[in-house]
Amino acid sequence: MKAPYIFATANQKGGVGKTTTVITLGSSLSVFGFRVLLVDLDPQASLTNHLAVEPEKLECYVGDLMISDSFNPADAIINKYRLKNGGCIDLLPSNINLARIEAELSISKGGGLKLREKLKFFKNSYDYIIIDSSPALSVLLISAVAASDEIIIPVMADFLSARGVDLLLSTITKIEKALDTKCTYRLLITMFDRRTNSSLKSADYFKNKYRNNHFSGLINIDTKFRDASLIKKPLTYIDIHSRGALDYIGVAREIINGLDGGDNEGDKK
Repeated sequence: MKAPYIFATANQKGGVGKTTTVITLGSSLSVFGFRVLLVDLDPQASLTNHLAVEPEKLECYVGDLMISDSFNPADAIINKYRLKNGGCIDLLPSNINLARIEAELSISKGGGLKLREKLKFFKNSYDYIIIDSSPALSVLLISAVAASDEIIIPVMADFLSARGVDLLLSTITKIEKALDTKCTYRLLITMFDRRTNSSLKSADYFKNKYRNNHFSGLINIDTKFRDASLIKKPLTYIDIHSRGALDYIGVAREIINGLDGGDNEGDKK
C-alpha cells in the first residue's frame, strides 16, 4: 500500500455525515493499529470542533501549511489519541481564517495543488490521511480532490441525496479536466434506516447506479453519533460495540482488505 493513502470526503450537500465519517472512519482505522491524520479543510471547522479543539484559540492551522513555504507542517499538528497497539489519530485543524487563505489560493498560480505538495511532508508519519473538505465548489474542494488517492462520497439513504451526488460528480469531472488526472471515488451510504421503505429503495438505487463505485458496507442510523458529538470524542472510542461504530469498523476493514489484500489487518490487530 502507498503510504500514506489519502482519502478526501466530499459532498456539496450538507447533513450527509461527512465529518462524522472522517472522525469515525479515522478512529476505526486506528483500532487496527494504523496511524491516521485527519485534515480539516473547511473554514467552518466542524472536524476541529468535534475533536474538542477550539478553532479560535489555534496558534497554527492548516492555512499556515498551505500558504507559507517556510512554515514547518509539523507545527500545526495536534496529537489527539494514542492507542496501545500503535494506532493514533492526529489533527491538522482549521478555523475561519481559512476563508481568507482560500481567497489567496484562488488567485495564486497552482493554488489548488499546494495541499498535495505539503502533505508529502508526512510521507513516513502516517498510514492514512483523511481530509474533511469544504462543501462549496472552491479552491479548497479542488485542493482536497487533487491531494487524494480516493474520494469518499457520504450519501444519505434518501432520494433527495441523489442530486447532491450528481452535482459533486460533475464537479469532479471538471477538476479532472483542469488537473489532467483521473479521480477514484466510492459512495458510502449513511443514515440508513432499514425500517423505512425510502431507505431501502434509495440504498438499492445508489448501489445499482454506482455499481462499481460504492462500499459494500453502509452506515446505519444511530443516535449514539449525537452523543459522541456532544462529548466531542469518536464513537469508536466511546462504544466500540455500538451499531454505528461497528459499521465504520466494517468499512475500515473493507479499505484495509482492498489495499493490502488483508495481510496488514492481521499484523496490525
